[in-house]
Amino acid sequence: MAAPPTDPRQALNAILAALNSNADYFGLLGLAKDAGPNEVREAYFKYAKVVHPDLPIFINDPKLRTEATRAFQAITLAHATLSDPNKRLLYTSGIEVAKQQKIVDAMTAPVPAASTSGRHEAQVAAETARVYYARGKTAANRKDWQVAQDALQISLKFLAGDELADAQLNLAWSMMNNPQAAETERVTKAKELLFLVLSTHAKSQLGGQAHYYLGVWNKFNGDMREALKHFEGCLGVNPNHIEAKREKMILDRRRGPEPAKGAKPLSTGSKSSSAMPPATVGTGPVKKVGLTKEPSFLERLFGKKG
Repeated sequence: MAAPPTDPRQALNAILAALNSNADYFGLLGLAKDAGPNEVREAYFKYAKVVHPDLPIFINDPKLRTEATRAFQAITLAHATLSDPNKRLLYTSGIEVAKQQKIVDAMTAPVPAASTSGRHEAQVAAETARVYYARGKTAANRKDWQVAQDALQISLKFLAGDELADAQLNLAWSMMNNPQAAETERVTKAKELLFLVLSTHAKSQLGGQAHYYLGVWNKFNGDMREALKHFEGCLGVNPNHIEAKREKMILDRRRGPEPAKGAKPLSTGSKSSSAMPPATVGTGPVKKVGLTKEPSFLERLFGKKG
């Protein structure tokens, strides 16, 4: 890491030059891509001390002060992003998205018959997709829904077969649980992804898990008949699926009058009377919630208050 200039004008010019050349946040602070939190903090404070717009050298010159304000805001944003692990991951993922788009463009462009560059780009894309696929699954398992969603969306472009279906499953569940996701993603897109998995892997364990997630989706949509159908579909593929067995048993006990017709879907903001906390991605046990004031799954899922 190069030491930031100690002269205010030199430091300001260095930051402005980096901004004008579209440098990323690492370049803006003069850091390597693997710089740790301490290095990020150190670089930021060294720059902040000499380019703060309230310094005498800038405060008496309106033009210089405007430039110093721009530079100070830029390094402050860079510091805030790179010092936070989640924000940093999302930022670096965005950089990779741009790189991947270049790869896609190269893959779709005409390639001379004798050239192997197209095959090379495809191989790079597939390897990168698996990195994001693994990152997304790890984030989903620790319930870091936004990171999981961003990583898995990138991976979908280049995966195929079982890996694609598994990524679709994890992405759908992350969308359903992510309070930061758009409502169309939480409701419509998630359901579409689950049916895509069923269309290709209906008789596999992946299809069984898709049935389970659809059962959860319908249960909180108030459609108990459809929920029961999907829980049974899950058990038809995986008879030992603990969560599906539990949900089927609960619905069997509650059988009686059919749910009121014309129940509004989730996208209209309706609430379910049932209360079940979210399951983790996978087959781990789900802790049940009694009749307490603890928020239900739907309230947690969509941030609604009872």
